[in-house]
Amino acid sequence: MSNYVTMIGVRKGQYRDKNGVMKNSFNYYGMKDFSARDFETMDCEGKIVVSEWSSINFNVHPGDVVRFVYEPGYQDRATLVDIEPVALAAGNPFPGDKAAESKDSKDKNKAGA
Repeated sequence: MSNYVTMIGVRKGQYRDKNGVMKNSFNYYGMKDFSARDFETMDCEGKIVVSEWSSINFNVHPGDVVRFVYEPGYQDRATLVDIEPVALAAGNPFPGDKAAESKDSKDKNKAGA
């Protein structure tokens, strides 16, 4: 059991802040082992799915094994401040879900195909 997270997805985009300024947005999705406390108090099977938001591009990709680093943030809530790489993946472990393929399918929809 560890606090390592295996990345399963990254969603990148932009949002407009309250002043109308466009800012970057990154959603990081992963899976990790249950904690020792989970096993002591409950019946556990499989993995935990985790998701975090940040305005920082940590340059991680699906398949990478990482460690999420938190600090107290607004109202003492944990805030993701870094993602430390533990082991980098050799490539995307989910074939067929590249951004380019997604763009192609949108183009086909526009053309009425």
